[in-house]
Amino acid sequence: MGKYINKTSNGEKLPAFDKAKILILDGAYEVDNSVFLKNMICVVENPMFDAAAYVFDEREFEYIKNNPDDRIKTWLVHPLANLLAE
Repeated sequence: MGKYINKTSNGEKLPAFDKAKILILDGAYEVDNSVFLKNMICVVENPMFDAAAYVFDEREFEYIKNNPDDRIKTWLVHPLANLLAE
């Protein structure tokens, strides 16, 4: 994972947990991971924090999608994902 999203579109810092929920309230919508979509985000639930990864291209999509771990992943599209990514 190369670029992360740590803020909402109005500049508020995302909390350590519930990042998918907050991003949905900020304009994102949930999608499945069957195909790469522009402005895609994958929120990965870790024990200590959620990581919201900007899925900037198909290679990054395949890397995250095929990572053989059992962490919960929520796939989103946010119209401003590319601007929110750091």
